[in-house]
Amino acid sequence: MPGYDVALADRQRSLTAALLGLDQPPADDLAVVRVVRNRLRTQAIGALQAAGLDARALSRIIPRRTLEHRRQKGEALSLEESERAYRTASILALAEAVFGNRDKALSWLNTPKERFGGEAAVDLVDTDVGARLVEDALIQIDEGYFA
Repeated sequence: MPGYDVALADRQRSLTAALLGLDQPPADDLAVVRVVRNRLRTQAIGALQAAGLDARALSRIIPRRTLEHRRQKGEALSLEESERAYRTASILALAEAVFGNRDKALSWLNTPKERFGGEAAVDLVDTDVGARLVEDALIQIDEGYFA
């Protein structure tokens, strides 16, 4: 992961795996691709909810009715839903690694920021570009810049 401290990237992967209930953290970005392509189970959404993400953030990953439908049929998340779930968990994990605990991470993610046009960081992670903006801000904070 370019721009990352290796220890921070490792911590992020470990926390992401724990958030999603994966057996082990992906070793590298290629392993993340494999995890996403294998499609996450719907339990990943429940795990993100238990971690403190609110209904608004979860609905950006998968609409509530679609989630209920997948649960009833025993289906995994789609590739796109799996990618959004992994990306959201990864951002939460990075924030937790940067701030040292989940409560501070969630507070930062849910508070609107001027640098994000008045939007909260959590509202940007439904897109790849938005997630990169949030990731860049978190890395800057970790490196001692204020965001």
